[in-house]
Amino acid sequence: MRLKDLGERALLARLAPLGYPKEAPLPPGDDAGGVWAEGRAWLLKTDGFLYREVALRGMGPFEVGFRGVSATASDLLAKMGRPLGFTLGLFLPEDLEEAFAVDLVRGAAEAARRLGAFLLGGDTNRGEEVALAVSGFALAEAPLPRRARPGDLLYLAGNRWGRTGAAIRAHYEGRSLEGFPEIREAGFCPLPRLELLALSGLPRGSLDSSDGLAETLWQLSELGVRVELEALPLYPDVLAFAGREEEALELVLYGGEEFEAVLLLPPEAEGEALERARGAGLPLFRAGRVEEGQGVYLRGEAVPRKGYAHF
Repeated sequence: MRLKDLGERALLARLAPLGYPKEAPLPPGDDAGGVWAEGRAWLLKTDGFLYREVALRGMGPFEVGFRGVSATASDLLAKMGRPLGFTLGLFLPEDLEEAFAVDLVRGAAEAARRLGAFLLGGDTNRGEEVALAVSGFALAEAPLPRRARPGDLLYLAGNRWGRTGAAIRAHYEGRSLEGFPEIREAGFCPLPRLELLALSGLPRGSLDSSDGLAETLWQLSELGVRVELEALPLYPDVLAFAGREEEALELVLYGGEEFEAVLLLPPEAEGEALERARGAGLPLFRAGRVEEGQGVYLRGEAVPRKGYAHF
């Protein structure tokens, strides 16, 4: 079967178990993989992308390098892993200017620095176009898998929901982001949340959201639960950019590239989680709960499944 017919999710389901350790700290197909060493989980994540597919209008190599490390770190942090180091695999055309390559790596190094980690080298290769493969490793005392039970509360961490979607739409529609500084920041330099680590031991499960919130919630539903959304964060700048509430909701559900975490909290852990989040400066938004059944619903209406997929 060709990949375009199989689809990305089905392909990953077939590939993820191959060679995966039986007693790993996270199941195959989770946001990151890992092994146990001396009672602690060492997590590893690799992301790859083409420069032209992620560079929004106005972004340069610095921002693209920054985004590459952010994408990888987001998966590690959603698993409660503290990032320690990153490496880069670069594919570069031979007629590319040196300054471009240097800025690309400087952006990656800056994102790593702001996450309290380091850039540890990597590899360079000749390519027909610019592409990156970013690997990151992290240490987790209590790795957090994708997991949910009926009755768990659904929280959205961070404040990029809808903002990255607006930045992406501005790119494709040729719109200026002048007057929307938080939307521009969310799209150009989306730093994952180290503050998530303050919640360690409280959530039952967590998922990184990068392919769009709706797709992330559908992946959550595949664990055997029904996702009931009661509300979604609608920030004033996203509403102003969208013009209508319906369009703003589309940006929140289907925008993508948030690099934020979806958290599942047992009700008895909610109070302490909110207190810790306030102390750490982590925005948390209660979006709903999970129940018995399947599917994703917003105030009783089914949420269509659509989001970014490579195949």
